[in-house]
Amino acid sequence: MRGVAVQATPRSLKQGSERSPEGITQLGGIHVTDVVTADAAEAESATGDDERLSFQGVFQKLFIRPEIGAVLGATAIWTFFWAVSIPFGTAGGASNILDVSATLGIMAVAVAMLMIGGEFDLSSGAATGALGIVTLLLVRDVTGTAGGLGLHLLIALPLSFIVALALGWLNGTMVERTGLPSFIVTLATFFVLRGMKLGFAKLIVDQIQVGKMDDLKGENKGYEFFQKVFAYEWQRNDHQWALRDALYTGLVIVGLSLVVIAVYELHFKRKAQHNPIGMIMFVAGAALGVASVAILHLTDDTAGNWFGAIVGLAAMLIGFLGLGVWRYEMRGDRGTLKMPSDAVRSVGIGIVLIVLGVISAIVLDSDSNEQVLPLTTEQGLRAILFVGLSALGFVSLMVGVHQAGRVSRMSASAFTVGTAVIGLLMAFFVQSESESEKFRNEAFSIILVVSALALTWAIANYFFQNRGSSDIHIEHLGTRIAIAGLLIFLIGMLIRLLFTVDAEIEAGIAPAKYSVRILWFVAFTIACSWVLASTKFGSWVFAVGGNKQASRQVGVPAARTKTQLFMLVSVAAWLVGTLLAFRINTLQANTGNGLEFEYIIAAVVGGTMLTGGYGSTIGASIGAVIMAMSVLGIPNSNWNSDWRFVFLGAILLLAVIGNNFIKTKAENLR
Repeated sequence: MRGVAVQATPRSLKQGSERSPEGITQLGGIHVTDVVTADAAEAESATGDDERLSFQGVFQKLFIRPEIGAVLGATAIWTFFWAVSIPFGTAGGASNILDVSATLGIMAVAVAMLMIGGEFDLSSGAATGALGIVTLLLVRDVTGTAGGLGLHLLIALPLSFIVALALGWLNGTMVERTGLPSFIVTLATFFVLRGMKLGFAKLIVDQIQVGKMDDLKGENKGYEFFQKVFAYEWQRNDHQWALRDALYTGLVIVGLSLVVIAVYELHFKRKAQHNPIGMIMFVAGAALGVASVAILHLTDDTAGNWFGAIVGLAAMLIGFLGLGVWRYEMRGDRGTLKMPSDAVRSVGIGIVLIVLGVISAIVLDSDSNEQVLPLTTEQGLRAILFVGLSALGFVSLMVGVHQAGRVSRMSASAFTVGTAVIGLLMAFFVQSESESEKFRNEAFSIILVVSALALTWAIANYFFQNRGSSDIHIEHLGTRIAIAGLLIFLIGMLIRLLFTVDAEIEAGIAPAKYSVRILWFVAFTIACSWVLASTKFGSWVFAVGGNKQASRQVGVPAARTKTQLFMLVSVAAWLVGTLLAFRINTLQANTGNGLEFEYIIAAVVGGTMLTGGYGSTIGASIGAVIMAMSVLGIPNSNWNSDWRFVFLGAILLLAVIGNNFIKTKAENLR
């Protein structure tokens, strides 16, 4: 989850870095293998400041995160499938995505940690089925055709867990003792597991299918208890809450507002003495924001939408500019308005793309289900062209803003204002031309809010001074506000997904259910992310993945660390195998075969480099969500499911290119 491990020269070890007893130097979240003594580092630090320790703004720090590509990719893919298919954007669609992501994500997170450590495990897919079958064989009755040892689950689960640890230890030990690439060793393990699954299944139960787990009901073997642990499901339609929409809306708005406040806090320079007039403006803006939300939700005509939008825009301008007047220094030199040719060209391309998207939305029939391409109908093509061209157009506009910012602050603000105005016009075009409820309300609201925030940001960035130096207190405060905002936002989204209201049930909206597998996925991701980011073992993982020999020279137990990573992958496979056994009650001998490549793809899409030493467990979990959206989005869009492999291949290629670009930027900014 943190940065790049590389071999450092003495010049890279300056004051302000943290050096652990194991010799791992941490510079701004990027781990560097320390191959010099502390005395040498201190002597060198006296020579002057290292340019790589210069101040990095909030957007620079965000951009160089390994998982940023996965976040952008997940947003783009979700938006794409949301526009062309009905299930996306509903609670039922979200539950399906999360359920598919759960088992894939658990393995992707473990595989990402192993890849950060510089190794591969091609047996991970087959291991999920093998370890699930081991559990089933341990608990099945001895008599009859079922076979097995007939053990209680309290005994069978720990035994299969020990088998998993042994499998991982064997893989890691073989890699270290033989010196062979992990690709070769685990490929051999894959074929061994594949053969053993088939051979033992036929030998013991005389068929390739092993099960059933639910036959243990009433046999006093702990099935009822462990079924809740590994297969409990939350039925959304059984949980109604009349206050759901009010709480959801309020929490989402408060959460996003806190995130914006955190960005302001981290980006702008604080003033020595606060201005109370700004605080009054900020409170007034918050009150207007509440009024605008009420207006937009209570009206669905053009006049009501325009009025609500104007009130909302005024709320943002007054509130966030008031925040600036209250807390931040005014900017001195703002430069002059200039029109650099490259920025004008990018803006021109962006406008042309957006216009083409608008034309496609007007020309193509929104109600036609006639097949016009091998993949989609005319209605789907309309959504694809409009969303795709408009998105590319706004990307080009943002490139123009960035290019203008190189010339002067006034130019950047002017170009940003222009982009925001185009976004506002696009929001009302979507609202007026769409018949679908999700476009008229959801898409309209999102585009409107984003455009208004961009306009507010352009004005604030024009008037207030950016920070130019680090301040640990400001950064801690801003980070805590951002985390609080994200948590509040997620709580609001959870309320929306987990509960229903009478109106939805009366409208016949399809029910949704959420499995406990999702909680296992979240818990496993959080645990691995914490280990990788905040523990000695996490530093060792980056070190051995970046430079194994250098890490050994400073005392890192490289062989033990890599073996433990192989064991972690096997433990994840045991967990996934157990979840599958309780979910579908029976496993076939080919369960999991070939899925190891999907685990690797998810990890790579999430920002993990194939060369080791760089990656993110959070990114890997997002990569699993991207894979799930691809798997479900294609059939939900009424496309031929065979095309999903083309989609996955394209995602992998784009992810590798994007990860290399982000990694290069990270190294240049260190």
